[in-house]
Order: sequence, then structure tokens, then C-alpha cells
Amino acid sequence: MTNLSGRNSAISYEIKDEIGILTLNRPEARNALTTEIRLGITDVMLEIREKMNIKALVVTGKGGNFCAGGDIKSFQEMAPEPTARRERVRRSHIWLDEFVNLEVPVIGAVDGAAMGAGFSIMLACDFIFCTPRARCSGIFVRTGLIPDMGCLFLLPRLVGLQKARELLYTGKILKPDEMQALGLVTDIIDEENLFDHAFEFASRFRNASTTSIGITKNILNQSFHSDHRTISELEAYGQAVCFDTDYHRDAINRFLNKEPALFDWAGLEKAGRKGKTSDKE
Repeated sequence: MTNLSGRNSAISYEIKDEIGILTLNRPEARNALTTEIRLGITDVMLEIREKMNIKALVVTGKGGNFCAGGDIKSFQEMAPEPTARRERVRRSHIWLDEFVNLEVPVIGAVDGAAMGAGFSIMLACDFIFCTPRARCSGIFVRTGLIPDMGCLFLLPRLVGLQKARELLYTGKILKPDEMQALGLVTDIIDEENLFDHAFEFASRFRNASTTSIGITKNILNQSFHSDHRTISELEAYGQAVCFDTDYHRDAINRFLNKEPALFDWAGLEKAGRKGKTSDKE
């Protein structure tokens, strides 16, 4: 485990069976974010990008909450000058590009509150599983602030501009069924099974091509603000890179030799369902 206690003890990162696990660990404050935690997330993102030694990342919170947003007490510690406050927020945004463009699948395991900046972190995940008691909101308007931590970039891309207006102007708190209806949540899972389900889901990517998924994710993230020609060029570049990987060559050989594919999502889903049935028995 990589515990970032040198900076603070409220965030931890470990690798288990090629799956990274990032945990916010301030349960007494519902995992509210301090500047140190935000910078800690950046450290983890940079470590993953440098080493690329995981196949997927699970992001979760300790103690029945994902993240209640920014720590109100830390707001009061900010320097009073607007330029200093702006710089503090800008520094905490360093994580955004690294998190959103992290070239592995990121799975959010959301229990309890995902509010404000916690909502932003949730939105940055590729797949989100939540519990029946989960609640999320871009609730910044209640304190007279604007959404940050990438919320204004991510939310309209996920739910559309008009729905984003409604959610952010009103600070509406979404329940799990509403999150799922908007396409924010992949599935709703009981509290006691949330982490295990998210970890099992992440583990399905162990035999996938990190190069293929990473480049696909990177191009998808540019698709809303790039023209067709740019995306076509990126596709051509990405395909050239993937054609030259050992993974692709092995996959072709397996196909020609009528051998099972290394990565077969339908088979993995079936195995996952069978495992759950066995556990219940």
C-alpha cells in the first residue's frame, strides 16, 4: 500500500492483483476534501501514469460516504485576496486532466454522500456503482459558489447542457434511481457488496489491452470539442500504435487458431454472475 501519510493520512492508494484502489479516508468528516487531499489525488494519478502497473482503478470512500465535497473549515483558512484563492483552486485542478485521461478504466464505488467536489470526482469515473442510500449533487449554489473540480466540463457531457443547467442552478440532490435514469450510474448495489462488486468489475479488465482502452478513452474524451477530421486523424494514429502491439498479434493468432480470446466481456459477465450465485448458496 502507498499511504500518503507523509502529506496526510486521509488518502491511501494500494494495488491488489493489478487493480489500483484509491480510498478517501476522513470518515469523521464524511471524506470532505482539503487541499492536501486534492494534491494527494494528483500524486496518485501521476504515480499511476508514470508506472502504468495497474489494469483498472477503483475509487471509493471510507465510513459510509464517498465524499461530502470541500471542507468548509478549510475555506476559512484561505488567504483573503481573490488572486490567492483563485490560485489555490487552480492548483487543486491539476488532478483533473490526469484523472479524466488516466488510460485505464476508473470505477467509482459510491456510498452515501457525493456532494460538490465529491460529485465532480464521481463524474470523472468511467463506471459508477452506488448504493441505495447514495445521494449526489453539484450543490455549490447553496454556498454561493460555482461548480469546480471539473464539474462544469464533465456534467454537460454526461447528461446534456439543459439537464446540467437544471442540476447546477438548483443544487438538486439526486437519488440512485434518478442517477441511473440519467446514465450516471452503471448499477445500484447493496452497501455490503459495493466494494466487492466494483473490484470484481474492475478485475474483468485484467486481460484487456491497456493500450487499446487507454487510446480509446483519450480520443473519446476529445470527441465533444474536436471536429471530425481531428478525430479521424487521432483514430488513424491510435490504430497504428495498436497494430504494433504484442497484444494485437497474439489476439490475431488466437483467432486464426480458433483459441479463446484473452478478453471476452460476455464470458466475464457470465462468470461474475455465476460467482455471485455460488456465494449466495
